[in-house]
Amino acid sequence: MPAQRSIAEINERLARGDAVVMTAMEFKQEVRNGRRFRLGDVDVVTTATRAVMSGTSAILGVPLDSGDPARRIWVNGLPCLVAEQGDGQVDVVVQGTAESRDFPNGYGGGHLLRDLVSGKTADVEWESADGRTHHRTTSLKELPFARIYSFRNAYRNYSAFTNARNRRSYREHPNTIFANRALPWMKALTVSGSGELNPLENDPEGRVIHPGTRVLVNKAEGVVIGSGTRASRHGPNLSLAADLRGMDPEFMGGFKTRHGMEITNSVAIPIPVLDESVLERLSQVLDENVEMDIADLADRVPFTRATYADVWDGAALWVDFDGDRCIVCSFQCPAEYFCPMGAISWREKRIDQTLCVACGACTANCPGAPSLGGGMRRRGGSANLRSAIARCRSPTVFRTGDASSNSQPTSRKN
Repeated sequence: MPAQRSIAEINERLARGDAVVMTAMEFKQEVRNGRRFRLGDVDVVTTATRAVMSGTSAILGVPLDSGDPARRIWVNGLPCLVAEQGDGQVDVVVQGTAESRDFPNGYGGGHLLRDLVSGKTADVEWESADGRTHHRTTSLKELPFARIYSFRNAYRNYSAFTNARNRRSYREHPNTIFANRALPWMKALTVSGSGELNPLENDPEGRVIHPGTRVLVNKAEGVVIGSGTRASRHGPNLSLAADLRGMDPEFMGGFKTRHGMEITNSVAIPIPVLDESVLERLSQVLDENVEMDIADLADRVPFTRATYADVWDGAALWVDFDGDRCIVCSFQCPAEYFCPMGAISWREKRIDQTLCVACGACTANCPGAPSLGGGMRRRGGSANLRSAIARCRSPTVFRTGDASSNSQPTSRKN
């Protein structure tokens, strides 16, 4: 086997059906089992993460029934920025963190984009220059242009947070995107990061991931634009673009936090095994070798470190919901209330697994119907953070996948 392989060679093997493709999860487990990969044993290792990526916006070309220019416009109650208009169409910008005036703290930009991808219709309301209000419905099929532009994705080495300074506001009513409930002093952690599955963790030198790299965004083909906003050497991230058409709604959506609405996206990037150095990096990037800073939620300054293995090793995989175990809370179902994805229905006594991201919020807040499930390792849930943080030995009340630079992510998937 030559010491250097080319992308063209790997593409030829893929076209013939001869290529060996492994997920990062499969590859890392083989390494843990003692296998020493040689060049040629595997052609491609796929990396991926799902996260809240609050730097996400979409540009939609919305047809208008009226010839009057739109001064202001709303889609499903979400205020949109009018970017350009003419020829019976208005180009609008929808922010992923926008909140509907009709459903405050319940419906945001992420919900709208998921609804459009799901084939649902959206209500469009616009105000013309003369003050008149117009209405119509539309769908993704009717939009001549619909594309996501996300400026902060697949953040590497994101910090975990705790209430180390014993701030009263965080003990009682934390107004932050990093927690879905109160954080007692040094007794709870909110954790982000997909560790060994993260694309940038497995390609730190940018040999594969660079401007122009084709990727999957919510299962639709997208492209890397370049470095993301607020990227640094320690915490790089990516800017991406992808058309809404072809996306899978299960891999995206709205996400409710104590600070407002957020948006989740999924990013998948294949790593072609070109030479021994790529293979060595893939083999070395294991959760037990990937450091994770732990910081106070108020100032975000790290005061100790753990590893991603402390979070993900042996983690439960999904959330089960047994309606027969529901304790029928007299005021409000905490599992339904704290679920950031709206996956739990108290009335129907069920959980929608296409929405659930296994963050563990329901299991940390409800002793009844929800429980942590099993299966393959490293998909999500909540557990205890061990060993490396003896000074901060706290239960993980909210553990999620990978983070954007100013967001709280959803559970990691590969």
